[in-house]
Amino acid sequence: MRRPDPLAALIPPTRRELLALLYRAPGSWRYLSEMARALGRPASSLQRDLASLVEAGLLERRADGNRTYFRPDARCPVFAEVHGLVLKTAGLVDVVRDALQPLADRIAWACVYGSVARGDADVESDVDVLVVGDVRLEDVAAPAAVASRALGRPVHPRIYPREEFAAKLAAGDAFLCRVLDGPTLDLLGDSRELALGRVAHGP
Repeated sequence: MRRPDPLAALIPPTRRELLALLYRAPGSWRYLSEMARALGRPASSLQRDLASLVEAGLLERRADGNRTYFRPDARCPVFAEVHGLVLKTAGLVDVVRDALQPLADRIAWACVYGSVARGDADVESDVDVLVVGDVRLEDVAAPAAVASRALGRPVHPRIYPREEFAAKLAAGDAFLCRVLDGPTLDLLGDSRELALGRVAHGP
C-alpha cells in the first residue's frame, strides 16, 4: 500500500498545490492568474496562501505592471529541504509516477536519477528516468510525453528488461553503477535494495 503524502499532513491543501506548482521549476517566475488557471482556482482564493508563503520566506514576489509574480526563494534557509520534499511528494515525482502508473504491473522498478535526483537541476534540465521491467521504449514513450508536457521539460526514459539489467549490473556496467551509486527518487516498484534483489534473482 502506498503511504499517504507526508506533505499533505504538514501543509494545508492550497499551499501544498502552490508549492508543488512552483517548485517544479524553482527558477521560473509565475504570475498569479497563470497559477490560478493551472490549479483551476479563482486567483482571489490563492492570495492569502501566497502572502503567507512569502511572509515565511518560502516564496519571493515581484510586481511588473498589473501582474504579480512568484517563485521559490532560493535564499530561504530550508530551500533545499522544501524543494526535495515537494519533488518527492507533490511535485515532479508524482507527475512522472502518475504517467507511468498504467504500466505499473510490468515495471519492477522505476526511478528518477541524474541532476533532478541530485537536486542541482535548473529550470531547463531534463528528467532522467530509469525503468526496469517487461516494457519496451515504445511502451514508455507516450507516458513520458504526457509527463513532459505537464512538467514543461523533457522526460527521458532509459529502459532495461529484467534480464539485461541483471546481466549488466553483474558485469559492473559503468553507467548503471554510476546511477545506482548516486541519489535516486523512486517512482514505482520496491525500494532500491528490494528491487535490485528481485530483479537479479527473479521472483
